[in-house]
Amino acid sequence: MIRRFIKKINYSMDWLLFGALFFICMAGVLTMNSFGEEKSLFFRQIIWLSISTIVLFIASTVDWRFLRRSGTSVILFAGSCFLLLLLFVLGSVFKGAQSWFNFGAFAFQPVDFAKIVLVILLAKYFSRRHIEIANVRHILVSGFYTFVLFILVFLQPDFGSAIIIFIIWLAMVLISGISKKHLSIVFLTGLVAFGGLWFFVFQDYQKARITSFVNPLTDLRGSGYNA
Repeated sequence: MIRRFIKKINYSMDWLLFGALFFICMAGVLTMNSFGEEKSLFFRQIIWLSISTIVLFIASTVDWRFLRRSGTSVILFAGSCFLLLLLFVLGSVFKGAQSWFNFGAFAFQPVDFAKIVLVILLAKYFSRRHIEIANVRHILVSGFYTFVLFILVFLQPDFGSAIIIFIIWLAMVLISGISKKHLSIVFLTGLVAFGGLWFFVFQDYQKARITSFVNPLTDLRGSGYNA
């Protein structure tokens, strides 16, 4: 049974991708190990990486083609929206953002699940319509799905995760073959929206996050901590 399990992993695992992830994770672990005498993050990361690797091997033996069904992707999307809405009632506030479910021993951030669901949903959508991607309707429909998740995350407020959701959508439409005309419209719309957010919506700490991303050395222990 064990031999069959190992054989199935060898057949289904993308070892090139696994190798790339391994070196990226090791770089992160080495960085955490350099934080002086504070080693708690280092040991926690080792534990979670070990658990994640086991889960990855188990997941690689599952036939995920059921995700191609329209009903499955719709249910996953609806579930993601429900969890993100539930945060406004039951979510815990951490560093100003109500974005976590706190269960004591561990905490869960639904936006991480929503990112995966968005990839599945858009992959399903564009797999049927990639030939018609020149039709602006498909850009608008896929953008609507993304905007629903974007606004639910942005209102937490978790601007960083909201931007990642937008980037996921942008990457998916690029891969699907968006026309240069529509791509330029997307970028212009994004610039206008960003300008409006900067002057009328963003708080000072959110602006500081963006400026510290451009120049993280200005405030290493403050707004530049994440970078």
